[in-house]
Amino acid sequence: MTDLRKEQLALLRFEKQIAGLAATLAAGAVVAKGVDGKLHASNGGEAFAQMQSALVNLADVTAKAHEMMSVQAMQAGAQLLEAAGGGRPKPAASEAVRSILGIG
Repeated sequence: MTDLRKEQLALLRFEKQIAGLAATLAAGAVVAKGVDGKLHASNGGEAFAQMQSALVNLADVTAKAHEMMSVQAMQAGAQLLEAAGGGRPKPAASEAVRSILGIG
């Protein structure tokens, strides 16, 4: 159970890093769109859109990892980690990432 808690904590820290990266990416996307407009190019905006998609996918995979850990904990008879947010991850980390990025 201790190893599972360590993994859960590491995953929660990773989710915070994903959210921070999403905020940085959102700011970068604004700059890229502005530069694209001035240079009459579209590669920067397109690249940021691809990064946004990849980041949302990473958040989805992280949420699935949480689900798998929950199943493992239940199978082992362990109680779920009681962390700051009540022990369970937010229903959809990807929703937070999408919200930060302004894409959904």
